[in-house]
Amino acid sequence: MIRFNYRYIFLVVIILLQGKIYAQSPSKGTEAIAELVLKKALADTDLGLYPGSLLMHGMSELAVFQKDPQTLHQALGIFADFKTGKIDGRGSFISYKAGGSGAAYLYYLKKSDALREQVELRANEMFKSQKRSSEGIVTANWAKDSLDQIFIDIAFAVTPYMLYAGMAMQKPEYVDIAVKETLLLFDILRDTNGLLRQARGFTGLGILSEDNWSRGNGWGAFALASLVRDLPDTHPKKQEVNRVAKNFFEAVLKYQNQEGLWNQEMTEPLSYIETSGSGLLLYGIGIAIEKNILDKAYLPQFVKGLSGYTSYIAPDGSVSNTCRGCLNPGKGTKKDYIQREWILNDHHAFGPVVLAFTQALKMGIKEVTPAKCFGCYVTEFGKPRKPQTYVRYMPEANGNIVWENDRVGFRVYGPPVKDRVSSGIDIWTKSVPYPVIDKWYSLNKMGKPYHIDRGEGCDFFHVGYSRGNGGTAIWHNGKPYISAPYTTHRILKNTEEEIAFELNFEPWDVEGRQVSETKVISMKMGDNFFKVVSTFQSSDQKPLPVVVGIAYAKKPEIIENKKTGTLTVWESYLPENGELGTTVVVNPKQIKNFTSFDKERFVLVNVKSGEAITYYVGAGWTKAPQFKSRQDWLAYVNSELSKMKF
Repeated sequence: MIRFNYRYIFLVVIILLQGKIYAQSPSKGTEAIAELVLKKALADTDLGLYPGSLLMHGMSELAVFQKDPQTLHQALGIFADFKTGKIDGRGSFISYKAGGSGAAYLYYLKKSDALREQVELRANEMFKSQKRSSEGIVTANWAKDSLDQIFIDIAFAVTPYMLYAGMAMQKPEYVDIAVKETLLLFDILRDTNGLLRQARGFTGLGILSEDNWSRGNGWGAFALASLVRDLPDTHPKKQEVNRVAKNFFEAVLKYQNQEGLWNQEMTEPLSYIETSGSGLLLYGIGIAIEKNILDKAYLPQFVKGLSGYTSYIAPDGSVSNTCRGCLNPGKGTKKDYIQREWILNDHHAFGPVVLAFTQALKMGIKEVTPAKCFGCYVTEFGKPRKPQTYVRYMPEANGNIVWENDRVGFRVYGPPVKDRVSSGIDIWTKSVPYPVIDKWYSLNKMGKPYHIDRGEGCDFFHVGYSRGNGGTAIWHNGKPYISAPYTTHRILKNTEEEIAFELNFEPWDVEGRQVSETKVISMKMGDNFFKVVSTFQSSDQKPLPVVVGIAYAKKPEIIENKKTGTLTVWESYLPENGELGTTVVVNPKQIKNFTSFDKERFVLVNVKSGEAITYYVGAGWTKAPQFKSRQDWLAYVNSELSKMKF
């Protein structure tokens, strides 16, 4: 029974009412998140390796909390496979052969006597046979004696296993090993800022790594948390354990970032957010709050961490931003740790999620509101990216320029493909808020074209030599005269909230008349329209009949209105690609007429050479969350007109 459940619930409600958690998504059940990730992990993780042991400990804690015995029965079945050898528990520590600390934890809680033989056998072997450092720290059997190698990860493998096995077996010497392991590791690896370094002896005798790596600190948090919660108060070292824990977790909380998580290198906010370390730290902080080692005033930071964590957990249980296996990389510098890349669904990713959200359950926190949106930061390529505006010049992709925000993306083609396309504007439909440009181009290089929707959207809009969506031309003798792709560009702004760039088009011939164009395109977050300011230069001073066009594929519905200056094309691309609305908006005072050529519809305006015109271009897709019908798109267009400045 949790003594402080109602107090936790009250505090969380206060946090939400005060608006300290910014919410754009419905709340998610903490138990459902733990179960979702556990299911994904059991299907994908090699349980015989230590990340599998971490997962099994999380599964064991969840099973103990749940009233339904299904998870417990499943966990006991998996641990039985370690005993029979069906699962080969292997790695640096003998405890892995029994299934790790989860098996010892369930045995200690008397959940199954069937665990007795394997837990006691491996505890005895570890006590007698596992290698020790010069200080007596239980370390990896492969560690080099000449360098006296230790690393904080060993606290995860040794401390909880020996603690729970020792208490179950009534062997205080095993419990003492668990306590000694943790306190000595903290004494040796603690940095001046109160955080931990990962390792000693890997670049020379007695030399410490220079990092404050998130998962390394998470391993320390995991070991401390088990002692804080379950080491008997009568143990002579319990007060020291509690003091070390309080100081450590208070130091950790100083480096919690704006999303409530921790960066790969905890002291470097420009390094990527790392989820496995964040999950382990949240688990430890939650236990420290529950056991009154940390003041309840820290509860909002614990909840904030859970809220931020959900952005890196996808609806299928995938987990992003987890550093791959890492032990004193390179020379053990901060830069070496920062450059250690993250992997989607790395095997270290899953256990920390189960542990953190199970701990939330134990504290009475049944739901958490995502800080942004559930799974919106889960990406496979490049650096982790949150929803933002983004423009990129891509010399490796024919000089194309692609831009996007949290709703939609667009593209213009570069000079290298001027023999195949012109200056029309392409649409990249999106159903996710995070940037997709880098990912889609990377997939395309791997033979997975972005013309196929893999759950994020795709490019099904055909441009070729047409105006695409919002391209311009000079109208002469009943047809458009078009320019080639841009020749030069400048990116003027590329921030998370707004982008702007300039395109310059070399003169093209309009029946003996030379015309050039400069466009400045800008776009903000939360908007399906981008703004264009175009300036045309002519070899004479006669008025320029300019058209802004929209291409279509088959038999669209065309909606046009001179009073509002709008031209909209609504077209079906069913079944696989939904329906698409495309709209251009010009200054109603400048509009002359609407006209057509081939499979394109145009709005015609008269402009003067050297005088800028402003217009807006937008697109809305029925497979995106904002629009489900033609009516939705038209209503949105009308709602935006008053915001447009010409």
